[in-house]
Amino acid sequence: MECHRVSSPPTPRPRPPPLHILRYLLLHTRKSDGAAPPPAHTRPSHFVSFATTVTHTIMKSFFSKITSKLKTRRKPLAPCDCSDFIEAAPAQPSLTHLRGVVAARHFHGASPPVSDMEKARRDFVVRSTVFDLQYRCGAGGRCTCTGAPACRFPQCFTMRPVTKGAEVLAERQVYEVEDAPTPEIRALVALAAEEKLEEVVKGIQHTVDAHLKAAARGRGLEARFIIDGSDGHEFTPATPKTGADSVHAGTNPLREDEDLREEITSLYLWRAALLVNLRRDEQAVSSLLNLAFAVEQKDRTRLYGAAAAWAVLNDMEIVYYRSLVKSCKPFDHAVHFATERPLLLARVFEATRGDDYHTDYCTHVVFSKEVTAAVTRAQTAQMHGDFTEDPMRSLCLPLTMPYYRFRVDEEFWKRFYALLCMPPVPPPTPEETKAQAIDPAAELGLTPNYILDAVGRSMMLHHLVTFADVRDKEIDTGVVVDRVKEMKLLDLQPHPSDYAPVLTTSEMHVAVTRMKELLVVVRSFEAKEQERLSGAAAQQRLQRAQSGNDAAPPVPSPIEK
Repeated sequence: MECHRVSSPPTPRPRPPPLHILRYLLLHTRKSDGAAPPPAHTRPSHFVSFATTVTHTIMKSFFSKITSKLKTRRKPLAPCDCSDFIEAAPAQPSLTHLRGVVAARHFHGASPPVSDMEKARRDFVVRSTVFDLQYRCGAGGRCTCTGAPACRFPQCFTMRPVTKGAEVLAERQVYEVEDAPTPEIRALVALAAEEKLEEVVKGIQHTVDAHLKAAARGRGLEARFIIDGSDGHEFTPATPKTGADSVHAGTNPLREDEDLREEITSLYLWRAALLVNLRRDEQAVSSLLNLAFAVEQKDRTRLYGAAAAWAVLNDMEIVYYRSLVKSCKPFDHAVHFATERPLLLARVFEATRGDDYHTDYCTHVVFSKEVTAAVTRAQTAQMHGDFTEDPMRSLCLPLTMPYYRFRVDEEFWKRFYALLCMPPVPPPTPEETKAQAIDPAAELGLTPNYILDAVGRSMMLHHLVTFADVRDKEIDTGVVVDRVKEMKLLDLQPHPSDYAPVLTTSEMHVAVTRMKELLVVVRSFEAKEQERLSGAAAQQRLQRAQSGNDAAPPVPSPIEK
């Protein structure tokens, strides 16, 4: 297998330098006629007989057909296919072994921490790296522990998109704190620190059940709280709506006690992050939506927002693996995620149907995740050579746009399209720029947020416009009609995604115009950055020249000589 990357766990890296994305965008969005250069044919010499030429042509055609049939179209191995490491080291390293290896690689020979802050920093470095190796790496850290030179970190990540693992870890760190309010929760935090996630999930559910029963004070609970925790969906589909056993017959402590509601909401948000960590995304989203139905509409924002976030990350992961199996050699993990995992985003917007505020809110969550992922994917492709989810070279965004347009929800698409076609975010004012000058992010030279927004949206609009243009051509040439006829002959019901226009004429005009405006913003920033960098380089050369002149003795003039 091709060898890439380093063989040791990476040290936490600062955020990448400004993205030279204009070159990246122009390189990949430049239109090409797609015509291949004509094959080179040697002109037969006039001394060769006609019969010889014909015989040569026939034999060449014959062997060409034979070899083309014998050839098998070989796809490259996916960098996240770590079956080679698993075969070489079947036993996955234990958590203790991983921690020891990571700590030795990062801090071998370093003196003991002299302060609590330094100790906390080292603990964070070890924990985040171990998390990457244990949950994101397809080999589970085998290559790092054995010192394999073919380690492909971070191309080996199987938790996709590349931002998903960071989202899970960040959400867990919010709730897994040492100063938890109760002994029960502190015990659960200790279990989570040892990565006993299944026990923590069951413990959280037990704690929630105990709190609800205690708050009911002997009264019967609503039927909606009769939940079978072993069921992935965590709800009873046949819950009666009327009668003595109906959903409204019992008491609902969550609507009576605000403190209890906030505590259980936080516990369920933590539990959902753990379920996603365990690759049980469907159960995580369902649990949040079911708890949202048990509280008042005004108290559902956190639950709906988290459900939308995990749902869109789940769907982006499925789209990633559907793209991967089309471009790389399939393997079991990829096939499972591409074909057997359910898409979840439509369930969230079905739950918020008729609730305009939460529909808007969840659409903003999805939009922000997509823009962030698009930019991060481009950076990962540039820095680490991972093109499996490159926003301009992989099929991730070309498969995502049709899904959002036709498969989620019409109200969602209206709002998503409006966000996508917003005017460019204005640059910071002089006062804001002055205030940001002391920000550590500005000192690192990081790309401003308004540029990242322009980069992400321009790439998404590029794929949307391309998809809409192809569909319009299919309609004009009759391809859509033929497709619908073929589907009906096969007794298949055509879906709007098979025949409907993607954008109206006015929507297409707005999308193209907005994409050009966003590219102008990126181009202007790129020009300023080039000017700033060239000026800084000239200043450094001048300083070096001056320091060299100061160090050398003054050269006497000819007159002094």
